[in-house]
Order: sequence, then structure tokens, then C-alpha cells
Amino acid sequence: MTYTFDDWYRARSRQPDPVPDVPPWLAGVTGRARSSTLDRLLPGPGRAVPETDDDGVPPRYSAVLVLLGGDPDATETPGDATLLLTHRTPTMRTHSGQVAFPGGRREPADAGPVATALREAVEETGLDPAGVDPLAVCREIYIPGSNSAVVPVLAYWRRPVSVRPATTETDWVAPVPLATLADPARRSRVGLAGWSGPAFDLGPYLLWGFTGGVVSAVLDLGGWARPWDDGTVRDLVTALGESGNGEPLGTLDRRRHGADAAPAPDTETPED
Repeated sequence: MTYTFDDWYRARSRQPDPVPDVPPWLAGVTGRARSSTLDRLLPGPGRAVPETDDDGVPPRYSAVLVLLGGDPDATETPGDATLLLTHRTPTMRTHSGQVAFPGGRREPADAGPVATALREAVEETGLDPAGVDPLAVCREIYIPGSNSAVVPVLAYWRRPVSVRPATTETDWVAPVPLATLADPARRSRVGLAGWSGPAFDLGPYLLWGFTGGVVSAVLDLGGWARPWDDGTVRDLVTALGESGNGEPLGTLDRRRHGADAAPAPDTETPED
């Protein structure tokens, strides 16, 4: 069966059926995410999605899977709580070297954002969709630099399986501990040419941009964030150069020196 964009667009306003036995430690973040407050916690203006950009082009819609795992019986945040992330292969044509959620653009076979997020996650990581419980469809987030609207789908990984880079798009897939993401020593703010946003040190990789903003918002929504130094802004180009991301830095470096009118660096979006 195929679905039109209008079908998909209407589906984004419908929440998944409530999970009867949602883990107690996820009840709060699920309720807040279903009320569409996540986008309000993101840095920067311009998150409302316009009908078209300045050139009259409608935004492209995508969905990403924000997949949380951990003890289903825990009342407090369990020590094994995780969030699934990927690293895009540095040789990819677009968004190369970035840390991202599994996800991508809608296809005609997708009934809505949940279907898009799950399909893309299966393609990228090899996870079993039968072991995933969708919890909330968040309000779409606009990324002006790429004229993209991205719908985060919050989900619980009830039956985790071993995951791996299942396509050439990614070279690293891992459930990252929430304790790692919430560690103040791993958190920072990066900036470039007037833009700044949250970042996370994941060992060899630097998580930043759209995904970094959503992760920061999820930590806040879940009550998992710990106080961290968000007043000091690191230079984005320098931080990426010191990381193992492998992101091309030429355009960003030119923008840093005012020699490029490229969009702000907060342009990371899921691809096909």
C-alpha cells in the first residue's frame, strides 16, 4: 500500500496507542513528549515549520527514532538506560561523519512518522521492530539551513537485540548509556558565526547539531540532566578537528572566517 504526503502529514498529529505497561521510569518523559514540548527546549529560533522557504520550496519531511532502552520494571532511571545513536560514514555525500539518530526521509510505503522512523532504523541498524514500542510522536522541528522538517519519534526498546552498521551509510551503531550523556564532564556548548548549541563527548565522536539539541531536550524532559557548564562556548571547527567524526571542515572553516554565506551549521538532517 502507498500513502500520499498528506496521509503521512496527518498521521504526524496522531499519537501511538498508549503502551499499557510503559516502564515507570519512562512515564514522565512519555507524557511530556506526547504533549509536544520537546521542540520548545531546543536552542535557537525558527523551529516552527513554514509552508515554504524563502525560495518558495516546501520543506522535506523526515522522521528519526529516539530509542530508549533499560530495565522495564525500574521505577527510577536504571543503570542500564541507553539511547541508540549512529555515526554516519565520513565518505557519505551528505552529513558525512555526523553522529545521528537512526532515521530518514518519508517514502510512499510509510503510513506516518512512526513507520518512517522504524523502517529507517531497521535498514540502518538491523534492529527488530517487533521489540520496539512507539511512545510519542513529537512536533516536527524545522532546520532552516537544509529546509527540512524532522519528526522525532520517542520509543522504548522492550526487547533489545544486537545492532550493527547494516548499510554503508553508517560505520558505528551503539546504545549509549544515559549516564554517559548526562555526565557534566562530557557536555559542552559549541558555536560558530553566532550560532551555538549543546554538544556531547562520546569518546572518539562529538555529538552536536540537531541530534545534540534533541538529546539535550530529552535529558531535560526525562529529568536526567545534571548541572553542566553551558556558559562556555567552544569553537565548533576546533572541536570537530579534535574529534574522530571525520566531518569535512572546509565550509565551516570558511564560515568561521566570514568568507562563506553558507547556512548556519545546525543543518544536520536524516537522509535516505
